[in-house]
Amino acid sequence: MIKKLIYILTLLFLLGCSIYQDEETPEIFFQYSDFEILELGKSFSDMIISTNNNSIYLSDYNNNAILKINTQNSLSLQQTTIVGSHPIAIDISLNNSILAVAHEGESTIQLINTETMNVDTSFAVSLMNMNDIIFVNDSILIISSKTDPSCITLNIISGQETSQSVLNGEFAINKENKTLYVATSSSIKKYNWDNDRFYQDFNISDPYGFVGNVHHLIYNHQKGIIFTCISDKNNTTDVQHIYSYYGNDMTFAGKYQIKSAGLAAATSQNGERIFTAPTDADEMGVFIIEFSQETKLENNYYLSAGNLTARGIALDTNEEYLYILVNIPGDDDSFEPYNDYSFDLQRITLAK
Repeated sequence: MIKKLIYILTLLFLLGCSIYQDEETPEIFFQYSDFEILELGKSFSDMIISTNNNSIYLSDYNNNAILKINTQNSLSLQQTTIVGSHPIAIDISLNNSILAVAHEGESTIQLINTETMNVDTSFAVSLMNMNDIIFVNDSILIISSKTDPSCITLNIISGQETSQSVLNGEFAINKENKTLYVATSSSIKKYNWDNDRFYQDFNISDPYGFVGNVHHLIYNHQKGIIFTCISDKNNTTDVQHIYSYYGNDMTFAGKYQIKSAGLAAATSQNGERIFTAPTDADEMGVFIIEFSQETKLENNYYLSAGNLTARGIALDTNEEYLYILVNIPGDDDSFEPYNDYSFDLQRITLAK
């Protein structure tokens, strides 16, 4: 009788366990395979997308190379071109035919034919430790330095270099009226072009209120607004916004709170949509944040596959895709210094 009772109790216990057995598999969100990623594993200093949206160009800082990425259908590496020491900044001509490359590690400017990806021309210049480069028009480049006191212009037809009374910093330009904006460590300066030289406009933005590191500067033509991503150099101020200014009089146009210093920014052509890459992650990951220019409030969040970098964001002109450079956790090889903080290219489909 006792054995029978023990048998019954054991059977009930086993049945009870089977009733409460959890056979469901956990749902896993944001898997690596969920992202459209082109694995590159490089350390990038700048990126630019062609106006026809067919190609993205990346400056591979540590490997002294320029990468051409095909954006049609799936992302693919189309070609790699070896250039000078530490390409720090790139810009593309209005007709997409020439890519200009500035180097931090040597005093040369190189011009690449975007069709063949060959270096067609190389110019020796007086600047050291270059920082940024931008086309003023089809024949004139302006170049800044991290250490030299002023900028230079370079005529790519004649090879003539001209010293300019322009403070060094990050560039943005209104090519329609040849107005140059320069984000220095303390404020944004405005310069006007007279077909030979830049002269400073009397309108100057208010000082930031601290000494800053400028990560990115862009200009939206339709709104006439400049957007700057900046962090505090001495960590004495907690910068939690990207800042914007009206290009005509340099008055303050508003700030966009991202709760950390901004690394990069992009805008829609009409200037209504602002996309920015923050420095810090939230509890769910690292997001690109889309703001409304009118309200300065968030409209959308786009999850990135990893940490972000300065100048590492581009929006196609059709406003279908956002391209970002991401450092995927666990992707670094600490035993090879040139592989540290290696980045891949992620494509994100935008919300309508």
